[in-house]
Amino acid sequence: MSTFKTYVCIDDTDEIAYEKSTGEIAEEIKKYIEEKFAPCSFVTRHQLFIHESIPYTSHNSSMCFITHLNEEQKDEVIEFIIKHLNTVCAPSSQPGLCIGFDKDIKDKETLIQYGLDAKQKVLTKENAYKMAELQNLHLSEHKNDGQGIIGALAGVALRIYGNDGRVKGKIKTQKDSYTVSELLQYKEIDIVQFEDGSIAKNDLIVETRSDLKMVYLNNNYVLLIEKDNDIYKNISRENLKKY
Repeated sequence: MSTFKTYVCIDDTDEIAYEKSTGEIAEEIKKYIEEKFAPCSFVTRHQLFIHESIPYTSHNSSMCFITHLNEEQKDEVIEFIIKHLNTVCAPSSQPGLCIGFDKDIKDKETLIQYGLDAKQKVLTKENAYKMAELQNLHLSEHKNDGQGIIGALAGVALRIYGNDGRVKGKIKTQKDSYTVSELLQYKEIDIVQFEDGSIAKNDLIVETRSDLKMVYLNNNYVLLIEKDNDIYKNISRENLKKY
């Protein structure tokens, strides 16, 4: 049976000081899929609008990844995720799940605009359900008011957009500097570039004084670097917040 590119996204699963973050729960779902069905991409974190009328834990971000499933596997994964969310999510959380095949999405430009809107506007559950139905995506809520469906749908939209989000996890460096060629040996890094989009040359030496954190740009896992006087280094944690 043929498999298809599949987006999986969850949102609003935790609470302050809760034992598991949304990112950790996304990794648990990813592990289940990888052990039973297929490899998965890295998880990307997508920052959404911060507003007093939007319930969120600390940062209002959703977690999304990509895999390849057939119809039966997708149904089984949905069943597993729903049970898992109901089991491990924080008592006060409002988790939402969005999952669907890339091939079934009817209008990606409209869906992407929804995701971009979710970064700067207050959206409603009604909006989310209408958009999910239009785009043939499974969207479901699983505790309390289920406001997490808005972020879950937005996370899928932003992953499709391909120019948003930070990659969950980081690379702990083993030395103080690397050439770009050496950095590209890490499976987590597709490209090393500057914020203006220019690609770093392979023999450029990058000082790595902190763990490396990637962002998702042009559908690639990108390590961003900057020049500080005569030194090249990975961009600061503060500058990463914009992604």
